[in-house]
Amino acid sequence: MSGGWWRTNRWWLVVLAGALAALCTITWRSDAVQGWWAREPHRAHGVDAEGWAQVGDVRARLAGLEQVDWLDDGYGGRIEVPDGYTLWAADVSLRSDAPDAPANEEEEEESFSSCEVVLVDAAGREFTAGASALPGMPYPEAPSCTGAVSSRSTQHFLTPGDARPVEVRLVEPDLLPDYWALPVPAPA
Repeated sequence: MSGGWWRTNRWWLVVLAGALAALCTITWRSDAVQGWWAREPHRAHGVDAEGWAQVGDVRARLAGLEQVDWLDDGYGGRIEVPDGYTLWAADVSLRSDAPDAPANEEEEEESFSSCEVVLVDAAGREFTAGASALPGMPYPEAPSCTGAVSSRSTQHFLTPGDARPVEVRLVEPDLLPDYWALPVPAPA
């Protein structure tokens, strides 16, 4: 009786172990793919005929993108762009169809949210807003992209001199995988 059952069913045990391993692998891969999809921007919302892209209740528009040579340091001085680099200033407008916050703050807890603003060049490289790589330049304030919003902000991007911007993206973590894709108009 010692080992008779194991010897008789050894091939079924091997098949069972293989099936369990396959099931674990499929389940793990599915969870990993779903997590990756939900944590990264994958679903672009492009602009309509008037230049507005909408995600949820908020519409965004690239009002302008221009190359600048320097920035004000906030103390009356100038911060020059180093040789070999280009500094871009993007004006982004945001509008919302969401209702205003209630008068009584106890009715609804106020939520704060800010978008990540990213410049994408023709080579597919991504540059996060902020000229903080320039000595003396503070980190910029990110725009709010949820709730009742009506704003216009200027975001700065420091890129290599050969970068040719093609898109400005606004990414709100609470709305992933959706994001606003604002194309840069071709130079005239």
